[in-house]
Amino acid sequence: MSSPSDKPLSPAAQAARLPRHERGTYWLLALVVAMVVATSVALWWTLRQAQSLAQPFQKSDLWYVSSVHSELGRVALLARKVKALEAPEEELRERLEVLYSTLDMAGASQRIGARLRQDLAQPALDLEELGRHVKRWSSRMASAPPERAGLSDDIIAHTDALLQSTRKAVVAVHLFSSQDTDRIRQELQDHFMLLSAVLGGLLVGTALLIRKLLQEARAAQALSQQLAQANRQLEMRVASRTREIDEHRALLGFILDSSPSDVVLADVESGFVHFINNQMVERLGLQWPPMKLFLPELLHDPATSRQLMDALEKYGQVDGMEALIGTRNPRWSSLSARLIEVDGKLAHLLWGFDISTHKQLESQLRELATRDSLTGLLNRRAFLERGTALLDHCRRHAKPCTVLMIDIDHFKRINDRYGHQTGDDSLRACATSIAGALREADILGRLGGEEFAALLPHSSTESAQLVAERIRDAISQLQILSTASEPLRITVSIGMAEMAHRDAGIETILAWADQALYRAKATGRNKVLAYERSTPSPDTTETLP
Repeated sequence: MSSPSDKPLSPAAQAARLPRHERGTYWLLALVVAMVVATSVALWWTLRQAQSLAQPFQKSDLWYVSSVHSELGRVALLARKVKALEAPEEELRERLEVLYSTLDMAGASQRIGARLRQDLAQPALDLEELGRHVKRWSSRMASAPPERAGLSDDIIAHTDALLQSTRKAVVAVHLFSSQDTDRIRQELQDHFMLLSAVLGGLLVGTALLIRKLLQEARAAQALSQQLAQANRQLEMRVASRTREIDEHRALLGFILDSSPSDVVLADVESGFVHFINNQMVERLGLQWPPMKLFLPELLHDPATSRQLMDALEKYGQVDGMEALIGTRNPRWSSLSARLIEVDGKLAHLLWGFDISTHKQLESQLRELATRDSLTGLLNRRAFLERGTALLDHCRRHAKPCTVLMIDIDHFKRINDRYGHQTGDDSLRACATSIAGALREADILGRLGGEEFAALLPHSSTESAQLVAERIRDAISQLQILSTASEPLRITVSIGMAEMAHRDAGIETILAWADQALYRAKATGRNKVLAYERSTPSPDTTETLP
């Protein structure tokens, strides 16, 4: 539905809304248009009156009455000549036809005008009377000779009175025509005076309009010069500002290119690269800066890429996200990103720092913190942490889980007799043999000294018994030479304990397995024994060699 403000405004309302100088021009133009219309109307009326006066003379009432009078006189004269036998009847007949055609009895209503009938009634009646006589005479002239006898006398008898009446009609019509012509002339004069006044007003209005237009043209020229000057100043400012922006961009590009961080600015929708520094190009393994680059393509891991894009879409920024950059030779980087607007379009600004060395050191520290430096196996703390998680997993899924405690027999003798170097070699060889006998899902650690522990998920005591025997057999077949090239024979004792109830933790199961281990050592070593809950715990003060 249209509002009242949508209705078209009247010319006066439109003029009221214009500025003052434009309003004056508007009213002058409206005045000139009104004068042009008035002049056109007056000129049309004047031309119409002049056209009525410029009609052919023979069509006027005066000419008509005068012609009738003249022809009637000729007919009267010719009738006397025919009576005196000075002219033939045939000539009289022709003259009657001329008079008849002049009267135009068939169109008498057209020849005798409405004004003549209205203003000069008697001449009109006389002409009609004359028409009746002429019609009667013409009828007798066209009949047989006996009927034409006495026609000349009849014409002579009536023509004198008819000539008198037509003469009066000529005078009356002449007088009336003169008066009518004077009246029309006076009207024309009045019209010409009015037309002259209107034309004079039109000339004055036109002159005022021209003057107003000239003033506005000069004002417009002055404003145009001021505008041109302001435009030149604006262009100079824009050029100066553009140079400053270009210089700042060049400086920013130089700083970003020299920066050790990786920087890229790319359009969100089209992927158009607004800026990318050389560091990022080298990081991506490219020879030339790409024309298009989408942010998800930078990250090596799709899951991390989705996480980054989700965070940008939700918060508009990401800070300190660690991710692998590149696809050919990915390297770790600490990334920060922003969603910004460039030239009216959204763009991704991403910068990052290479933390590959930090990640390597972190990995090494993690290894040092969780691995035994001699054997490379999990240390006690790491074994307990992973063992706890694996036990929880088996408990949740109601799966069995068995722990093996492995101890090298008479290890103190090896150290005392052959030295610690041979002892270390023996520990490393045993660790390798034990790891080779386990599955990938099993975990193995060195708890301290010559003692190892293995956790076998999804394994009962029966299945773990097979694995323990395989370990014991593999170690018994080791060929280790001392520093003096003497062969050594190594055996191990193994204790087993299976997870029995839900509240049993890794420390408890290790204690159970340790009890089985002590029992294996106490009963001869080089054997595998399982934990028996009815068996009393051995005296912990006892020391086994």
